[in-house]
Amino acid sequence: MDLSFDPTYAEVLFETFGPRVIGLQISRHGDGMTFERRPVRGGGGRVYSIGRSYLLELFHTKLQSDQVRFAAGPATRRLAYEQLANLELEFRDSGMVYNCPVGLHDDLGISCAMLAWAAQHLHLPSWMRNLEIARRPRRPREKFNWAAVN
Repeated sequence: MDLSFDPTYAEVLFETFGPRVIGLQISRHGDGMTFERRPVRGGGGRVYSIGRSYLLELFHTKLQSDQVRFAAGPATRRLAYEQLANLELEFRDSGMVYNCPVGLHDDLGISCAMLAWAAQHLHLPSWMRNLEIARRPRRPREKFNWAAVN
């Protein structure tokens, strides 16, 4: 989940999906390797900080090396690729900055980049354990009957 614009989004997602939710704070800096725990109602979640340019460059590298490909289908490829191709690159003293032109969207392109980041992350095995735990069948709770107490 991208918490860059609305940190309260974590509440809704955690309520729905539990501890398997992984948060990203997309900012100017960071490599997405360290996280902070953010409390939410009913628990807490990991939120990793990553630079927008770092995230997009990582995705671009994965695409060029054929480690990541867009899903089959003309609409999927066209929309995500178009969003990424429309990003404007600005060179600054601090490095390259990707900007989305006014009136256009980059959310699908950023989502693709987030998936590519997550797929190669060192913490992926622990994230997968959370998913496996969530999928395990739970034993039904034993029903309590006051009549049995008497």
